[in-house]
Amino acid sequence: MKLKHSLTLTGALTFALYGGPTVAQQNLQAHQHGMAELQVAVSGEQIDVLLRSPAYNLVGFEHPPRSAEQHQTVKSAVDWLKHTALVDTPQQQCSPEQSDVLTSWNDPHADHHDQSHDHDHSGHSDIEITQRLHCPGLSDTNKLQTTLFQRFPGLEQLNAQWVSPKGQNGTRLTPGKHRFQLGR
Repeated sequence: MKLKHSLTLTGALTFALYGGPTVAQQNLQAHQHGMAELQVAVSGEQIDVLLRSPAYNLVGFEHPPRSAEQHQTVKSAVDWLKHTALVDTPQQQCSPEQSDVLTSWNDPHADHHDQSHDHDHSGHSDIEITQRLHCPGLSDTNKLQTTLFQRFPGLEQLNAQWVSPKGQNGTRLTPGKHRFQLGR
């Protein structure tokens, strides 16, 4: 029952934020270093998060890891992304219940000889992270924040969009502006 609710929330988030498949396809094709997309759906004490970023922003390269150092960089980034709430309350009350990190390097359906399979930018790879967060006391706050900029200095800008019982909105987050307010 909980999974069905989450899928409904995620579907509503996708439709509300993108308005349909044409815009979503255009957004998936946008690939700029330093920029990423953050989508957030809030319901009760749960937050569903989707982060899409060029791999370069998070690991410093876009090809599959080749050296031991690059493998360690990817492992460290994936561990952090799986175990750290991508958005949180100012009191840091959120914890991941579920996290998935997908790259073309770990996608079993990807053609690993051609890293351009998912968009037209040959040689570019994106990382997609989904999280379901449990945030006790979430209904008592209308502010959220992210520590992504602190962990990943290659990230310069997040185009954040959210939907919650308080409304939907969006903003551009930067290292100097890493908090946003739910509602309008």
